[in-house]
Amino acid sequence: MTKRQRKNRRRINRLAEYWPELFGAETIKPLKTGIIRDVLEDAKSRELPIGHGVLRGALTSYIHTSRYLKAIVAGGPRYGLNGQPCGEVTEEDKSVASELLKRRLEQMKQKNSQQ
Repeated sequence: MTKRQRKNRRRINRLAEYWPELFGAETIKPLKTGIIRDVLEDAKSRELPIGHGVLRGALTSYIHTSRYLKAIVAGGPRYGLNGQPCGEVTEEDKSVASELLKRRLEQMKQKNSQQ
């Protein structure tokens, strides 16, 4: 695991500390559109010792993982902070996630062929 991957893992683990219903599960769940606002408001109201930038970075790390993108491609409900469904993954969301995964796979193949 690279230094960057370890840093991203720590960020995601911090999210799971504060919102285990959403980030602590074995199964990756598609997040509600605009969940960053909910996370920031909840952190402020609970006076959590985690900054705005750290939260944004952690969420960015989470939504860019291959596992998360695969969950989007699979479709189904999106989830809010309480872990309850609130909205659905759209066809456009699926298409974008699928394209990102394809590009990532191509990049990995190119990298492996160069070594």
